[in-house]
Amino acid sequence: MTDTSDQSRADPMEDARLEALARYSLTSEPEQDFDDIVAMAAEICDVPIALVNIIEAERQFFKARIGMDISETPRDVSICQFAIRGDAPFIIPDARRDPRFADNPFVTAEPGIRFYAGFPLVTRDGHALGTLCVIDHEPRTLDAQQIRMLRILARQAMSQIELGAALEKSRAAHAEAERLRAGQHEIAMEMTHRVKNTLAIVQSIVAQTLRRSPDVEQARKAIDARLLTLARAQDVLTRSALDDIDMRALIAAALAPHMQGENDPRFVLSGPPLLLGARQALGLALGLHELATNATKYGALSQSGGTIALTWNGADAACTLEWSERGGPRVEMPTERGFGSTLIERIVAGYFEGKARLTFAPEGVHFTLSGRARRPESRS
Repeated sequence: MTDTSDQSRADPMEDARLEALARYSLTSEPEQDFDDIVAMAAEICDVPIALVNIIEAERQFFKARIGMDISETPRDVSICQFAIRGDAPFIIPDARRDPRFADNPFVTAEPGIRFYAGFPLVTRDGHALGTLCVIDHEPRTLDAQQIRMLRILARQAMSQIELGAALEKSRAAHAEAERLRAGQHEIAMEMTHRVKNTLAIVQSIVAQTLRRSPDVEQARKAIDARLLTLARAQDVLTRSALDDIDMRALIAAALAPHMQGENDPRFVLSGPPLLLGARQALGLALGLHELATNATKYGALSQSGGTIALTWNGADAACTLEWSERGGPRVEMPTERGFGSTLIERIVAGYFEGKARLTFAPEGVHFTLSGRARRPESRS
């Protein structure tokens, strides 16, 4: 028998057929609908063997079979590979007398094929994926009625293949829709959680500022400035991933009102990429706002030549941040601690599950923070 598999693989039409076949994700797993089709084909033709056969590049496998013990064979011994070259039935009355198949091992040995009739399974765009075939151990032929019935069964088999592909697409679309719905729910829950956190911070800002301010006007200005900083940080969070914000982006947003452009020489920022959780970012933004406001009023930013070095580091869950002022007026130790100092030392440290320290050295204010980055947040 002539091996035509190499020729078929080099054929552009065969390449297109294999591409079409790949879209159907067919397997040799049994399905009742295909089993019924081969049972009807065998009964209509009174033959011992009937197959729904799928032709791949290197093999053929049987989607359904009667009278055949094996589930697949190499393609180079397949008779069905000839049947898929057109859309007409491929009929061999006696394989032993046909020079194309006389030496085929399935003719000379088990299952002893003498008669073969293959009906292509053709897609809507004209590609034959395989065959519905009937086989007998004796030479014979088919009458017109049998041919007509096998054509119908072949179309039915192809319809089942198309239906299976459509159902698979439907299941995939349904799964994707479920995934999107779950994602939307998760986003909604995250945004609700974030709003609750923000409102809690706002409530604390307002209450503490009113409690510690000498008059309403000063309290109003302080609240406005702090809430504006909170809003800037929230903007950065909204533009970032739901759970993470980069430390440098957060610092830039918090210090923007105090900086003279992105490359303000008074600020030296240095640190690796480091991700913060939402509450950490909001808390740190407020702390940096307080430090920068105090530096503008009393510290390094209140006179020419003053600088602020802001550095941070992080490894795994641990992180550190350091704020250091130089070149400003001589620093005096404050006689009392306001809400800003409390926010800088206690509240920010709490968000990072760590420690914070604010010192008033004569040469400049110094702030250090150590704790955990990307702290898991409660959803309560």
